[in-house]
Amino acid sequence: MEERDDLNGHMKNRLHDEMLAGIKKSLTEIEQTLDKEPLIFIDSEGRAWLNDLAKGLFAQKRIPSDDFMEWLKIGSSYLQSLSYGEICVRWFSLPGNNTVACLFCDTAAARPDRIKLTSKEKEILRHLIQGLSNKEIAGVLKISPGTVNSHLDNVYRKLGCTNRVEACFIALKDGLFLPASDSAHGQEI
Repeated sequence: MEERDDLNGHMKNRLHDEMLAGIKKSLTEIEQTLDKEPLIFIDSEGRAWLNDLAKGLFAQKRIPSDDFMEWLKIGSSYLQSLSYGEICVRWFSLPGNNTVACLFCDTAAARPDRIKLTSKEKEILRHLIQGLSNKEIAGVLKISPGTVNSHLDNVYRKLGCTNRVEACFIALKDGLFLPASDSAHGQEI
């Protein structure tokens, strides 16, 4: 029995050492990319730090970083990779619920054949992603619940889906969800 316990202890130590080595390797790779790729570090409390390349990318694409971070925090709850126009994001989870987001541009992600939603449809979709019910959306927008349903039917048709969960996932994954300030600029994605 004692021999078996020693073997189990040895296996646990070996596994622990392998995991630690993998984490150290990942951290070294992240450190090496700090000055080479746009990166965002998000800690377990939701605080974010952007490196200079990420800030430069936002400036180049004229994207308000606060709006992008709002979108990123919502999307990161559900997806490991997503896109915001032509900016694509890949997530790496770190111990302690910390994450690193690597950003890169993909002009194919900004297809001209993107789904065109009206400003009202985008507004309703944004509230939908934030978890509001149809009745709550109607109250916020001062429209009837039936009008919300009509707009959602149009959204579902345009996104090729049949329900609110699918619509939210498509909107987050494909970068269709834009923060409120973008809808004020009248941009349609």
